[in-house]
Amino acid sequence: MLHPFTTLTTQAEGSLGLAEQAALRGLLNSYLRETGIFDLRDLEGTPETTGTYQVGMAGAGTAPWFDTAAPFEDGLQTKADRITTQTEKHNLLAVELGLLLRQASGESLIGAVFVLPLPLTQAMIAGIIEYYSITGQHRYGTSYYIIPSPDSKSESASSQIPVASGPRQIMDLLLAEVSFREQEATRESRSLEMSKQIGNSIRRMALYLERAQLSGTNVSARPLDYIRSEQSMLYGHPFHPTPKSSEGFTDLELVQYAPEMGAVFALHYMAVSKELIREEWIGHRPALPAAVQEAAQHKLGSRIEAYSLLPLHPWQMKYVCAQPLVAEFIRQDKLVDLGPISQGQGQAQAVYPTSSVRTVWDPQEQMFYKLPLHVRITNFIRENTTEQVRRTMDAAIVLSAFQSGSSASASRGMHILAEIGYQTIDFPGVTEPEREQLLASFAVVYREAAQLTTVEQAACFVLAALLEQPPGSDEPLLFTAARQSNDGMLPDWQVWLTAYLELSMLPLIRLYTEAGISLEAHVQNSLVTLEKGLPVRYYVRDLEGISVNRCQAEKHGWTPQLIPTGSPVLYTETEAWERLKYYFFVNHLGALIHTIARINKLDEGFYWHTVRSVLLKELAVMDAASPSGGYIHDLLENPDLPAKANLISRFQERSETPDYVPMRNPIYESGRNP
Repeated sequence: MLHPFTTLTTQAEGSLGLAEQAALRGLLNSYLRETGIFDLRDLEGTPETTGTYQVGMAGAGTAPWFDTAAPFEDGLQTKADRITTQTEKHNLLAVELGLLLRQASGESLIGAVFVLPLPLTQAMIAGIIEYYSITGQHRYGTSYYIIPSPDSKSESASSQIPVASGPRQIMDLLLAEVSFREQEATRESRSLEMSKQIGNSIRRMALYLERAQLSGTNVSARPLDYIRSEQSMLYGHPFHPTPKSSEGFTDLELVQYAPEMGAVFALHYMAVSKELIREEWIGHRPALPAAVQEAAQHKLGSRIEAYSLLPLHPWQMKYVCAQPLVAEFIRQDKLVDLGPISQGQGQAQAVYPTSSVRTVWDPQEQMFYKLPLHVRITNFIRENTTEQVRRTMDAAIVLSAFQSGSSASASRGMHILAEIGYQTIDFPGVTEPEREQLLASFAVVYREAAQLTTVEQAACFVLAALLEQPPGSDEPLLFTAARQSNDGMLPDWQVWLTAYLELSMLPLIRLYTEAGISLEAHVQNSLVTLEKGLPVRYYVRDLEGISVNRCQAEKHGWTPQLIPTGSPVLYTETEAWERLKYYFFVNHLGALIHTIARINKLDEGFYWHTVRSVLLKELAVMDAASPSGGYIHDLLENPDLPAKANLISRFQERSETPDYVPMRNPIYESGRNP
């Protein structure tokens, strides 16, 4: 028998507890997905089932699964005597942990106990899985145990004493396991760096959750609208190790500039001598807001004709003005810091930071400004590099050319909020690395959104925010939004999902089939408008992540006539299709279906069967020779989908070129298990 130990149940109390549990959930789910452990219930070999528990081989990609709803029978030692596999010691530990977790955890168990072996550290993690997700977005209880690596001096199971552990200890162990994939020379430094950034993410998340808890009553009394949804992403990407990290902002600056803190501020403007401006526009150049034009005229007087005006984030303005070269150009009057622009009587022209932090929304001008911000948010410093700007502009050029053609019906039911141009400052007389850095530090990308009228914003929401469950709430914002638009009633979610797929999935496939344009349609780039509880319009934004099939670009005459053959927006057919599968089917539908199914206490497969049915219906009505058929067949018949390996790629500092790993295709699985 194991030595007795005191159960130290981790209680998710307060904002820090919620943040730690969310961080651990994301890290653990990422580890499972990226190491091929798709189902903690899988058993290898021929398991022996005795009474109401199962014992099986715990090999790569598997872990024992225990039913906590039923009691154990007879003594553990009697059961252990019947175990004859080579994993006897592990299984004995697992069975006893199941009993101990049930009897001594101090919490009401919902779900089942799992034991996860970590092959490189030779330790094991035990806990409770409350909800199983076919796409890996599992939900866990709040009690965890670490079974240390075996004592080499002892062959008995008693040398492994389980230790009740908090989220931080479990995360440290997972990082240690991942670190063993790294060369010894860089293992420690990368572990420390990752741990530091995870800690930063947890602290930031806790701050956002604390604000949400304190202001919950006031916020919930207000109707949910577009701006509130942009500023309600408290947890972030469910498969990212540092979804809320932001290195560069102080806590005070978070209050001023973070969307999660309900920030609103005025843009600062820099008057730039016209010979220094580098810009490109598609179609038309937007007029400056009248208040900006008037304020600049007042400050510059007759000199205004010599300058162009460039908007900047107030934090970035302070940052760039501290650069010696910029300060010198200001002294020479080639740059003039105009400060924040007011719209008269001292009232600032308000903009709202969106969920990406650095992109802001100006509802008066119906314009998004994708601003440079020298702050590391999740993985990257969020400035607009030359390559990123080029990708965006080439994508906008291709999209504009396609939409002006006769075959633009591919995107019916879906609206794309497209970028229309950019501006930056090109400094002369500097080295190429300095020039590139300064170009990125000033580059502003403009995205027009005339569709987002005041009326539309009352019922249009960022999908990523709708999938989050505010602290203290029994349901996610998706349910709140549906009730709000439908006299307090919830829709039939199968009907809801079918309508949504017809607005989003089918147009995305048609667009790729006809134009080779693969949109980065993940949940943060997706907006949905609801009427009477149901989706009626779908929007995709941010063209930087578009992938264009090179063969289609040549076929349509876009290369080399409109964009160069070396454009960073061009991909092979396989790459562009795989990216669409990841961003929409894995990231987007995976998160959406998980949310609907979990809250309705249903298996996710129920709703993935709806996805399959919509695809089969589309296949049945299309022309047999349609190229869409091949892509739909791939979705129906391929057992795998690509998933981004954010954890391991992030640990190995390869976030710019992340690995992808195969995961089970739930559309295919729903056909096997209707």
